[in-house]
Amino acid sequence: MSSPGEKTVGLALVTYQSAEDLPGFLETLNSAVEPYVVEVIGVDNVSTDRSVDIVEEFGGTVIRNSRNVGLAAAINQGAAASSGEWILVANPDTKLAPGSIAALIETASTDDRIGMIGPRIARLDGTLYPSGRRFPSLAVGIAHALLGGLWPQNPATRRYFGETVTTVSDVDWISGCCMLFRREAFDAVGGFDDRYFLYFEETKMALDMHRGGWRVVLDPNVEIRHREGGSMRSAPFRKVRSHHRSALRFYCDYHKGSPWLAFAPVVAVGLIARGLAAVARTAVLQRLGRS
Repeated sequence: MSSPGEKTVGLALVTYQSAEDLPGFLETLNSAVEPYVVEVIGVDNVSTDRSVDIVEEFGGTVIRNSRNVGLAAAINQGAAASSGEWILVANPDTKLAPGSIAALIETASTDDRIGMIGPRIARLDGTLYPSGRRFPSLAVGIAHALLGGLWPQNPATRRYFGETVTTVSDVDWISGCCMLFRREAFDAVGGFDDRYFLYFEETKMALDMHRGGWRVVLDPNVEIRHREGGSMRSAPFRKVRSHHRSALRFYCDYHKGSPWLAFAPVVAVGLIARGLAAVARTAVLQRLGRS
């Protein structure tokens, strides 16, 4: 078990136009990690706002990329530059509760096979944000994609989100807005799959953890807050495209070697249609916002 007071937590903090969220996140960081000490490694994907300055003013080290390399690759950069035996990945649009990360460390320290752990996540208004989700089957994935936005409580979406976790439990995957990794496990699976520019990178990481013999755990006794949709404020059209491209990539990775892989073209057509609808909806919302 880690000893308090050592530099045991390396935060891989990826920023892209994050200046609005960073102060609120960073002011919660030290109290969340204490009595452990955190080493902040910022990785900036060519922000044009004050993201880099804010992280440096906090005392963090910043890797300034000359181009946007994507989230997964940037996390790997931050993890490689840190010396912590625990790797924390948290979005700038989260707020960490006092003692939350320390509590995750204590839970993970009870079993050396826990490679990836996350907290209960609530939106800023206190309502529950789904984490500890299942890997979707083809039918569930299609139904969730088609119905989730129109009928949030449809059976497929409920199955995809899974039952609310009330005790420390093994899950398929956890939300990427706050994840803690045992470095040994992170290194063993080769870090994040950098083919995932944005979205599904945490899902693929969890899949790699399972396949590597590591446990993926949700601790609902620990709660953090998440500004849902905060990451969509910048480049929304590119993010819609990235989401659907990553969804197809994960389908192929998840079903590699399975007969279900033959349905990839069908999934691709469905995702293209859904992506076009999402782009149209985003354009309408932006137009309404300007009017």
